[in-house]
Amino acid sequence: MEIERSDLNSLKVRDLSLVVYYENRRDESVRLFEVCEENLLRNDVVGGTTNFIKLKENNKHLIGLTENQKDIDKDLFILAERLLSNSENQEVLRNYRDWISYFNKLLKTKLDANTWFQAQGAVYRKVRKNLVNYAESERDCVSKLENTLENINMTLYKFEMLILLKLRSNIEFHGNSLESKTQARDKLNSLPNEMQIFKDPLQQLFGSLDILES
Repeated sequence: MEIERSDLNSLKVRDLSLVVYYENRRDESVRLFEVCEENLLRNDVVGGTTNFIKLKENNKHLIGLTENQKDIDKDLFILAERLLSNSENQEVLRNYRDWISYFNKLLKTKLDANTWFQAQGAVYRKVRKNLVNYAESERDCVSKLENTLENINMTLYKFEMLILLKLRSNIEFHGNSLESKTQARDKLNSLPNEMQIFKDPLQQLFGSLDILES
């Protein structure tokens, strides 16, 4: 547990340093853009070219910082999964599961129904399968979700963490591990006789999931 706390503190320091550096670079880009506009208004070709090159170089640094942030977020996500797998945290999971569900219900009202269901499915799929990025077909609805989250002071990454917490809390609550579809399918072969009536519908469920996830 002490090692995990140390890892978390280290990631927090990296994250804070990156945020400060990012904000400085962002402010510099704003300043350089304004200077370029002034150069353009004064027909200062030499000055405009020089400052445009500086702006382009600064923006490259910003893109690099975004990639570094993704690496930190990934490490935080891995650490979070380790923490949530610890039995000492079961009470935390139980305490906050309902609050996350309540938050989702309110968030749902801020998006149209189609966008919400698509975005929610995309987030759950990414978190459950531990994917690095969203599919190209999911980016539009996820972008709308991200904009809505930003309006209520929530980042997409933090929302993903909440979904991870909710998924893990469901696991602890029901006393099961998070099964793969293959594992769940295999268990259908050992259903009790009185439950055999549900075997075909459940097999169709997993077949339909294959289609939805393809």
